[in-house]
Amino acid sequence: MRALIVSDIHGNLEALQSVMADAESRAGFDEVWCLGDTVGYGPDPAACLDLLRGYSLHMVAGNHDYAAVGKMSVETFNHAAATAARWTASQLDAADFDFLSALPLTIDREPFTLVHGSLRSETLEYVLDEESARATFRLLDTPYCLVGHSHLPFICEENSGSPRFLEFAEDQPYPLSEQRLIINPGGVG
Repeated sequence: MRALIVSDIHGNLEALQSVMADAESRAGFDEVWCLGDTVGYGPDPAACLDLLRGYSLHMVAGNHDYAAVGKMSVETFNHAAATAARWTASQLDAADFDFLSALPLTIDREPFTLVHGSLRSETLEYVLDEESARATFRLLDTPYCLVGHSHLPFICEENSGSPRFLEFAEDQPYPLSEQRLIINPGGVG
C-alpha cells in the first residue's frame, strides 16, 4: 500500500492537482493521508474537498478546517486568517460542513499517527522545537508521527530524548528504522 501524504492545502486546487499528478507519475498511490488545513486562504476549498473525497482518504482536522465550520474560534487567528476562515465558510455547502465537522483530531494508521499540530495540542501547537517534539514523543503510541501546521518540511528523530531536527531532502529516500520519528511533509498550498 502506497500513501500520498499531504498537509496544509489551504484551498489551493492547482497546487493539490500538481502534487497528485506528480505522485501518480512516481508509481502512484492507493490512499491519501491528509494532515489537515485542507481549507482556508485559497480560492477553491470545496473543490479541494471534492477531489480528496474521490480517493481512499484518511484525514484529520486542522485549525482552519474547524474554524471554517465554527468548531474553533477565530479569536486567536490573525486578521487575514480570521477573514479567510469566514470567507471559506461561505464557500462550503452542507455536505462540506458535515464532512469537516466530523473530522477526527488524530488517526492511527500503523505504524503512523496522523495529527495536524502536535499530540499535545492537535490543532494549535506547532512542532518546531525540542520541547514541542519531546511532548509529542511522550504521547506517541506508534513509531512514527506525521504532522503539518507549520508548512515546514522536516524529519525529527527522537534521539534518546533529545529531539534532533533534520532537513527533509527532496527526492531522497529516508529509510524508516527503529528510531521513532516525527515527520512533516510541508505544505501543499
